[in-house]
Amino acid sequence: MEVSHLRAIPQPTTRCFVEDDATVPLIRRSVAEGIGTMLLMVAVVGAGIGGNIPPLSSAIAVSGALIGLILVLGSVSGGHFNPIITVAQWQAGQRDTRCTAWYVTAQVCGGIVGSLLADMMFAVTPGRPSLDLPNVSSVWSEGLATFGLMVVVFCGSRSTGKLTGPFAVGLWLMGAIIATPTGSIANPAVAVGLLMSPSGASLLAIAAFVIAQFVGGALATLCADFLYPIGRS
Repeated sequence: MEVSHLRAIPQPTTRCFVEDDATVPLIRRSVAEGIGTMLLMVAVVGAGIGGNIPPLSSAIAVSGALIGLILVLGSVSGGHFNPIITVAQWQAGQRDTRCTAWYVTAQVCGGIVGSLLADMMFAVTPGRPSLDLPNVSSVWSEGLATFGLMVVVFCGSRSTGKLTGPFAVGLWLMGAIIATPTGSIANPAVAVGLLMSPSGASLLAIAAFVIAQFVGGALATLCADFLYPIGRS
């Protein structure tokens, strides 16, 4: 029997972003992460290339897709679909290295496959990645957007019920997509997947975005730990 991949610390089993049963085979939980990220990526890319979609419609499409995916797959894998959440749990001792590696690999592969599937759905070809330098404002946008998203994720997982956390995440994302110049990618797996999108992406910009996203995520973890200490009574 496979042992738990969540370390022996108190687990918020009534919260979101932690699987209901960590003894479920890791391959099954990883596939859930891959499928969830893939479908999220289909929504992200599809909302961007499906004609002249207004920003609000695009925000509703992406945030609605994410809420639905977390609700239906969260019991199996925790519903991360984002390497920052998985890595943060690993750093907190809530997830071991093997599980983290499987999850992140599944998420990145899911993002790439989802982008290619969206291209096929709209009969377009992936763009050619460039080496254009990103501007400072876009990198700052990604860092700030990720900080906001992860504050909602980490604080929500400690303060709200399992069925309300996904809606809090979706509502923040909906607003951030409209309010930020980069559309709040806030997810390294989605950022990498954008390299396969019709418009292509800059390799240097994606690298800078991923760094900014992890920095934003780390700061959000510190904020959540201060506001909601795990060991509080």
